[in-house]
Amino acid sequence: MADDELDAAGPQYRVTQVAGHRPTGIDDFVGATTVTVEGHGHESRLIGAGTKDDHTVLFHQKEAGSATDVEPVWTFTDSGDGDITATPPTVV
Repeated sequence: MADDELDAAGPQYRVTQVAGHRPTGIDDFVGATTVTVEGHGHESRLIGAGTKDDHTVLFHQKEAGSATDVEPVWTFTDSGDGDITATPPTVV
């Protein structure tokens, strides 16, 4: 599944991996990394860099081979029960 096929208007996704391992907390997403998200029966790998914003991380997805300066921004949130959820960028 291509990253651009993710349903940007849909519900949150479950994060299954960050940098090749199960996430242990929201700080795992800070800096350059890869993230695997799962939703709607599909799994997708995101490449980019995250910055912490209070109790969330804003993840700036890098589009491979893209010449544009506009990067989709995902929001990662610690649900408090050990799971991390990913909210996809809003399509305008």
